Amino acid sequence: MAAEDAQRPRGGRFWAARALVLAVAIVLGVALQQVLKARLSEIQALAKSDVIRARGELASLLRAGGGGFFGVTTALGFMLINASRRAIREERFPPPGMSWGATRVFTGPQGRRIALVSLAIAITLVICSLAGLALVWHMAAALLACRRI
Repeated sequence: MAAEDAQRPRGGRFWAARALVLAVAIVLGVALQQVLKARLSEIQALAKSDVIRARGELASLLRAGGGGFFGVTTALGFMLINASRRAIREERFPPPGMSWGATRVFTGPQGRRIALVSLAIAITLVICSLAGLALVWHMAAALLACRRI
């Protein structure tokens, strides 16, 4: 029981840190949304005078945004694959060094089963992220291939 208590975070600092991370994420998300809205308005205005250039700008925006988002999710998937493989090897989930605060640790066959499920989810994340990246890249290429009629 003492080991369980040692893993549990104490006091308001635990929740304050999480609230701060959440607040920063919200502020960054709203700021990014405003920047993107302004950029899309510029592209829409450009489309009235130069459709081909506007399509190129939009394709670049798609590639940058899609590449960034799906690149991050792919990297996260690979990190989770690595952690899951360690957890399978050690028959302990989560593996040592990977914790999100107050977490129950599963060991033995149950820890191995949970690690296998985590590995399957991580592989699915990587596959879906790569598929999403390919789709966004294809959309940008199709947008660039369009010609004004």
